[in-house]
Amino acid sequence: MRFYLVLGIAVLLVAAVGCSSAAPASPTATTAAAKPASTQAAQPASGAAAKTVELRAGSSDAPDAPNSVAMFKFAEIVNAKSKGALNVKVFPQSLGVEQQLTQSVMDGSVDMGQCSNGNIGRFTDSFFVFDLPFVFKTYDNGLKAMVGPSGAPLLARYEKDLGIKHLFVNSYGSGRDIETTKKQVRVPADLKGLKMRVVSTPVDMSIFKAWGANPTGVDWAQMYTALQQGIVDGMQNSAVALIPNKHHEVLKYVLRLEYQPIFELNFINRKLFDSLSPDNQKILMDSASEAQAWDWKYKQELVGKTFKDLEAAGLVITTPTKEERVQWTSVREKVWQEVGEEYKGKLDLNLAKQMYEGE
Repeated sequence: MRFYLVLGIAVLLVAAVGCSSAAPASPTATTAAAKPASTQAAQPASGAAAKTVELRAGSSDAPDAPNSVAMFKFAEIVNAKSKGALNVKVFPQSLGVEQQLTQSVMDGSVDMGQCSNGNIGRFTDSFFVFDLPFVFKTYDNGLKAMVGPSGAPLLARYEKDLGIKHLFVNSYGSGRDIETTKKQVRVPADLKGLKMRVVSTPVDMSIFKAWGANPTGVDWAQMYTALQQGIVDGMQNSAVALIPNKHHEVLKYVLRLEYQPIFELNFINRKLFDSLSPDNQKILMDSASEAQAWDWKYKQELVGKTFKDLEAAGLVITTPTKEERVQWTSVREKVWQEVGEEYKGKLDLNLAKQMYEGE
């Protein structure tokens, strides 16, 4: 009995050794399993989907405001073109006002953002020339100059100053007008003593001082309250921005002056852009071109509708006569020279004259 017990144990031991050596683990499988998830995702594997790159994009405006609409369209195009490789998520009114959002993109805490050519003056002097009054005879001419040969070195400088990659310019459909709460304005003398909100550019300050107003800086997010409480008596913006931000509820008069082009610059953190694959970089830039073309057409159509809606809301819309417009444009040379001297080397008056005369 004892003999058979010992024999049985011996047989079991031999079988166990045979099983352990019969199917050795694959070295490849062991190496792959030991790698962190990010390393595995980078390895080409048949049937394995590439990891989606999530990109957070911010807009300081309401979801249906012109700038947010442009960013949402861009995100839609990117997400469709990339087929899951890129996922742009837009966060309106939640990542700070334009200047804060711009700083966040520069720091890398937000991936993408947008800022007007006026407000970006806190970070670069690249676009001071576009802030000069009456450089362009039409708004479209200003847009085309921005993305054409004249604007190329300016875009390159702003990319360098901010450490970003420029994506596209979105339109407002028309230039800056003058809007007021209590007093109708037809000529510069009507602005005397009025507190007018201006953007963060020394050029705008000089313009309204030359017109006799009291220029006052107010962050965009505070505009409704500032108008409602009388902190300022008016503002200067394109009409399409008024209704989405409910400014038409506290404004009464609009003077269609278009003294200055306004457009929105959309950009991505440079280090982040450079870290993306060439294919993903191309998708972003191709999508930016499509979004820009779509936006410019859409905003042209939106302007006409907006003025009808403003009139229906009770606002008085005025267009200056030829004689009245002469009074407004009379400050052009004074402001150009004044700002040109103060910001010599930062504002190219020769370029401004070429733009003006070349139209």
